[in-house]
Amino acid sequence: MTNHDANPGPDCRGAEAARAAVGFRPSDGAGWTPAAAVERLAGERATGALRGPAGTVYLVDGLVAHAESDRAPDLATLLTACGRLAPETWREAVHRFGPHARVGEALVEQGRLTRGELELCHLGALYDAACFLLDAPDNALAAPPRWTFAPGVRHWLGPVAAVGAHRLRREAERRQRLLDRIWPSAQFDTAPLCRSAAPPAVTAPGRHARRLRPPTRRQCDLLDHADGRRTPAELARLLGRSAFATTADVRRLAAAGLLAGSDDGGGAGSDAGVAVGAPGTDRVPAPRAPGGLHRRVPGAALAALTGGRRGPDPATAPPTTPIRTPRC
Repeated sequence: MTNHDANPGPDCRGAEAARAAVGFRPSDGAGWTPAAAVERLAGERATGALRGPAGTVYLVDGLVAHAESDRAPDLATLLTACGRLAPETWREAVHRFGPHARVGEALVEQGRLTRGELELCHLGALYDAACFLLDAPDNALAAPPRWTFAPGVRHWLGPVAAVGAHRLRREAERRQRLLDRIWPSAQFDTAPLCRSAAPPAVTAPGRHARRLRPPTRRQCDLLDHADGRRTPAELARLLGRSAFATTADVRRLAAAGLLAGSDDGGGAGSDAGVAVGAPGTDRVPAPRAPGGLHRRVPGAALAALTGGRRGPDPATAPPTTPIRTPRC
């Protein structure tokens, strides 16, 4: 269930809501990003909703009070999927108190949640959405997305916790750096996922060889639900988990050759799925930043330097032993 399932309206409007929305485009200035737009509005102590193709950021007096992204589970999903709130309880609260923008306060007053639980979960959902919402797409200048700011608009959840724009940007950038350290490619971040058809094996000798760690329980859950149709965002909602943590696990599993992308939505046994580093393939995803080294794929650094060749000729390379990957 998402916020929209029980949303009495897109937002609660203040006195300034009738004013025309202000448009933002990357062409407004060099280095334009959604994060820069949020900081600009924060500097003006603005109240309203900054809407774009990826989601919405809500500000109150220059502080970020809420954020929603299509790629991250919302507060309702996090609270109901873990069983902390029944879906009926959430829907009733939104129906009764949403028009007054005090859903969060009502849940605390009724004893459904403690103040600490609500704030912790709300901030987790806010940072989770911002991680993907504030990350400007690589083709932003080639196809400028349209962002608009509606003054006076407030989210129907009501006041819970708010963070500064600079702090939000730093946290979003920190999470993106962590993802890039795991695997510097967003190839599988938005693709339907399935299990790799072939077990991973060591394909490069010497220092390029590596051992695979057994998947954790969380990662096994992802593998069990990777049916070739669900994206990481859909898996996060299904399992009631952070989108950032899910994406991190997806990158680890993909780098280990345990997950594949399903281009045509085929099942786990589909030939369309191609695993990163899978034996018999030369497909090495490009890193996010130009000139960066490929990581987590045996021989990937050599492939970047030798025009696609994985390493020494197998006929002259020292023998390597395939690694057995434990089944979840």
